[in-house]
Amino acid sequence: MVYERHGGLTKNEAAEIVDAIFMTVKSSLGDGRPVRIMNFGTFEVTSRPGRDGVNPSNGEKLFIPPHKGLSFRPARLLKSLVSSETRKKDH
Repeated sequence: MVYERHGGLTKNEAAEIVDAIFMTVKSSLGDGRPVRIMNFGTFEVTSRPGRDGVNPSNGEKLFIPPHKGLSFRPARLLKSLVSSETRKKDH
């Protein structure tokens, strides 16, 4: 898409730009900083507490230790776009 929208770029240059963006996102999240993308949403690293769980294959109880997770909160615009697409498919 980046290549198609910007006629002055080669496919390799467009791929490098996209890779650079994703590396920046990964680096920020790795440092614990949230990443906000306008009109898309926000990615955040969250701390998940330890909890009791069950192994689904054998029913054995186990403890799941505390760990970090990733959450995503969509922007209002993205929510409304998804919602309107869902309504179109339902009719």
